[in-house]
Amino acid sequence: MRLMILLFFSVLTGCASVDVSNKSFSQSIMNKCYELTEVGQLILAKGSDKERVLKFSTNYLFLSVESQTHHREKGAEQVALLQPGSRLRINKVINYPYGSVGNCWVIKAGLLDFDTEGRSVEIPSCFVWDRPIWVEPNSPHAFDDGVVPLMISTPALRDAKCP
Repeated sequence: MRLMILLFFSVLTGCASVDVSNKSFSQSIMNKCYELTEVGQLILAKGSDKERVLKFSTNYLFLSVESQTHHREKGAEQVALLQPGSRLRINKVINYPYGSVGNCWVIKAGLLDFDTEGRSVEIPSCFVWDRPIWVEPNSPHAFDDGVVPLMISTPALRDAKCP
């Protein structure tokens, strides 16, 4: 019986998203500010918030003009168009399990020039559903902790000064 309980909890921990914001590879982007170089869309999407795997909730998705349209489907609505120069601050890095495909990143940020009522926005960061993604390497499995830092890598964002 103990073995069954241990096996059950082992399986569950493999399905949980993990906040890795304090890991050394995340420090290269954590609390850093960036600004849009092009018009972006702030979309309110219906779906599971990837911070709480398997619990249905509403979450913001922050998408640039080059992102695919699938985030706009299934009852999603555009909240705002964000102009070039709009700023954000990275505030969370999540290692998100995606079954047999492997793990991907979910990067959350706070918008500095638009009121989201305290809610973070998600930037395109998971190779499974976002094309293109805004981070490198594209997967948590692509490197060992401390060897390669996580980087923002997109023409849609550039470094900005934080307030």
